[in-house]
Amino acid sequence: MSYSIHIGNAEIESGFEDGEFYASWSVRTHKEEDAPNFEGDDMTGNSNGRHPGYGQWADFLKEVDMYDLFLNRDDESSLMYRHPGCHPLKEEHLDRFKEALTKLEDKDKRPAGLDKRYIENPCVNIEDETHSYDKVRLIWLIWWTEWALKNCKYPAISNS
Repeated sequence: MSYSIHIGNAEIESGFEDGEFYASWSVRTHKEEDAPNFEGDDMTGNSNGRHPGYGQWADFLKEVDMYDLFLNRDDESSLMYRHPGCHPLKEEHLDRFKEALTKLEDKDKRPAGLDKRYIENPCVNIEDETHSYDKVRLIWLIWWTEWALKNCKYPAISNS
């Protein structure tokens, strides 16, 4: 199982189904030509969507000390408190993402990206990775959050 995480403008989806009205907020897939794009990260490409496995995302958040910011089930201000859900993004979130990248760069000197061996064989287990995929995720969070704060009426992060 995996998340579908998108950053951009929150929009209301509504309708009538099975005799019931429904309404919810979400962020649609969007691409920007100048968005960061890393070799081997084809699912994301230059879009505002990522699709990590539940465990992969939780492990990443723990590694970069942002688990509570995203997945704290006791705090409604947590970015992914509801699943599925949609949460407004603010400058303070961008600051946390930048701080996490700075801390990671201080302790991990590998470049952002995917190890070529993984690109060639996604099922291989690599213990001595040459690149940092955590940096890829943080760069993506920063770039799209900056873009959303600058360009969107309702900057948000959604997950489904």
